Amino acid sequence: MKKAVKSRKSLSRLPIEEFEYIEEFGKIIREAREKMGLTQEEFSKQLNEKVTIIRKIEAGEFNPPIELARKIEKLLKIKIIVPVEEDLEYISKYIEKGEAVKGVSLGFFIKKMEEKDVKKQ
Repeated sequence: MKKAVKSRKSLSRLPIEEFEYIEEFGKIIREAREKMGLTQEEFSKQLNEKVTIIRKIEAGEFNPPIELARKIEKLLKIKIIVPVEEDLEYISKYIEKGEAVKGVSLGFFIKKMEEKDVKKQ
């Protein structure tokens, strides 16, 4: 007699949320923390993180993982990450024009996005 095997959905199939940090997020974090009257040590304890991590984040030397960024946003009542929409809009233009056809690689879209970035400069 065969046992029934329950299948689990692969984590790799879950949608990946794309985000980016706002400009000068470290400075914004430091200013918001100071406005609340918190030292880096007090702030790190509330986040359950090492104070060295907080120092690096505020100095702009370290991008916090998304989970930590959200904890920081919630605690300080600020916004430091935003969803990336530009790339999706850019790709959708190709799809609307019918240029994205079966068999077109991700590399194609990356190349097109790089070309777009070069044109901006």
